[in-house]
Amino acid sequence: MGAKFFYNVTELSDEAKLLSKAMGKYNLRAQPDRSQLFSVYSPDSKAAIAISITPFSGEDRSVEGGLSVSEGGHAQAVIVRLKGTVITGFIHLTAAKGELLESEHGIDELRGSGDQVDMVVRDRHIQAIAERVGKVKSARPLIEIEPAQVRSMASVSYNRLLGDDFSRSVHSGKEIEELQSNTSIVSEIGLFVLFRTDGSSCCSCSCSCWGSSSCSSSYVK
Repeated sequence: MGAKFFYNVTELSDEAKLLSKAMGKYNLRAQPDRSQLFSVYSPDSKAAIAISITPFSGEDRSVEGGLSVSEGGHAQAVIVRLKGTVITGFIHLTAAKGELLESEHGIDELRGSGDQVDMVVRDRHIQAIAERVGKVKSARPLIEIEPAQVRSMASVSYNRLLGDDFSRSVHSGKEIEELQSNTSIVSEIGLFVLFRTDGSSCCSCSCSCWGSSSCSSSYVK
């Protein structure tokens, strides 16, 4: 179902086509057969939306990515940089008025001070970084979803892909365990995308074939 949804919606989405092409410049290719399909409910809008989350991967294990596309056609993507099994940074890919926008960030920048143990304080730090980079206005209004929902979805989708047959065929058990330790970083990348979007938004996160993550805001009414 996930692959079929991905193909059908991407065919109608100029944003998804633009971002897919941009991912290709990093030698990343889509893996539609590993696409995940979610129905996400907004407690504010009292509406649900379907999205696909598709990993993008290449032979170079230093970069991996993913793309999410909603049934409304809105898409965003993330490419992560890895050193071994550790995520060290990410590139946010989005589109505005038909133009590709990219911004690159280190994980140290995203995480800030190591004493930010309070979740609310950490979320505000990520929000400040996203707003400093600049809001990106979506072509259509997006449904509202809470940051806690974003964190939960990021964690679930990341670990689900880490546990699939393909990941197990690529990674050793030890490598998968090490990659799982990136879960909190994946969630925080998701929040960055949430806060970067002008208007209400949500984030979806996916794990590529090598176990890295990607987050993209893609919820539209």
